[in-house]
Amino acid sequence: MIIALDVHGADRGVEVAVGGALQALAGQSDVKVVLCGRRQDVEGALAGKPYDKSRVTILDCGEPVTNNDHPGIVVRRKKDASMFRALELVRDGEADAAVSAGNTGALLAGVNIILKNVPHVKRATMASVVTSLDGTPTLITDMGANVDCEPQRLMAFAIMGSVYMNKVFGIRAPKVALLNNGSEREKGNKLVLATRDLLEASTLNYVGYVEPTELMSGKADVIVTDGFAGNMAIKSYEGMAKAMMSVIKSGIMDGGIKAKLGYLLLKGVFRRVKRTFSADEVGGAVFLGANGVVVKTHGSSTEESYCKSILNAGKLVEKGVVAAIAEGIADHDGDID
Repeated sequence: MIIALDVHGADRGVEVAVGGALQALAGQSDVKVVLCGRRQDVEGALAGKPYDKSRVTILDCGEPVTNNDHPGIVVRRKKDASMFRALELVRDGEADAAVSAGNTGALLAGVNIILKNVPHVKRATMASVVTSLDGTPTLITDMGANVDCEPQRLMAFAIMGSVYMNKVFGIRAPKVALLNNGSEREKGNKLVLATRDLLEASTLNYVGYVEPTELMSGKADVIVTDGFAGNMAIKSYEGMAKAMMSVIKSGIMDGGIKAKLGYLLLKGVFRRVKRTFSADEVGGAVFLGANGVVVKTHGSSTEESYCKSILNAGKLVEKGVVAAIAEGIADHDGDID
């Protein structure tokens, strides 16, 4: 299993990306990595670290993509950038999957232009799993890649999300829901109402609407939305989790000896709560519909985040997710054309 890693684009720098890759190698004996980036930066991050040199390759690349680059333009202007070189390795069969923490729009453009998408998919969707309160996984799609959508695109997201949850988590008939600002059937904007009609007429296991407060309820296995609403919802979810942990920490620090003793007794519980909400545990977001496995880890990724994203990419390759989605979309092509 060969994973192409774009080492540039994250807030914490190349050292964290490389450190995460080495963690993944230590935890998975059948994984190799191609570190795509400026050679001097990669070699500097590797210096002094023990690793199996037979499992690490450096692909020297040009100027990296930045968050200020325009997605539609940068693919052609920075063809030698690490992000796009990683995608080319997947396209050319020299890597099984690509992982990047860089500019989301540029990565989506690279997927559409370099890798292309499976038949009947016009644009890949960026989907990610959150853990419900009962411990079960829920896939949210889209997470920010496609901010403007039409009903047929959301229908495609629903199909791909359903196939993903079946293939990766073994859920036989994944429950599909539509993110909305209310539970009443006639509530919602034009996009939601039109998509509702498509989902109701489909053979998917459509269960109706979910509101943002129900992201972790376990009501649905797949929550479908456009990238604008999905990104807002997940960032609100993450922000509230951080605020909650901060309030708890402040209360413990200000609560005197009894509060501190209580914390020591409940330390394991707090650790589990933190993991439930932590982006480090997710393993990145996956571009469903791409003609190859591409995982987007978040910009503030830690070494642990990179490690889990690399291992998640390998798992998606092993599960044959790309082929399964192509087959699922072909079976439903009348619903989205």
